Amino acid sequence: MGSVRGRLIFAALMSPQAAWADVCDKTRPGWSLDQGPVTGGAETLYILASPVGLGLLALIVLALAFPRRWLAIVAALPALALAGLLVISRQSAMAALAMTEGCIGSAIPAVVLLVLAAALVLVRGFQARRAK
Repeated sequence: MGSVRGRLIFAALMSPQAAWADVCDKTRPGWSLDQGPVTGGAETLYILASPVGLGLLALIVLALAFPRRWLAIVAALPALALAGLLVISRQSAMAALAMTEGCIGSAIPAVVLLVLAAALVLVRGFQARRAK
């Protein structure tokens, strides 16, 4: 009976709880436990809907519309920098606590999307130069 009770207590402690360490108040002030844990897709939308994400998306669309080598580099470097920053920032202890609480989700879909967008912009920008 003791091992079952211990497992139940452990499972209850590992489920998303409302602000164990007040991490969610700092990382996502508008989030509440009633909204449920944030998924990877919701986290991707949150990242790309931020002012930095919207500016980056506009730059990527501009680079895809006008394929120039210099514009491809100007659009791809910030996209790769943001992807790298997301990978590095999610390895902190505060991010781990926030993910455990459920107020932030995995940034892997956003990182993959940013890297693929940067690759697409670079391929399109450098292909346009060769075609001339």
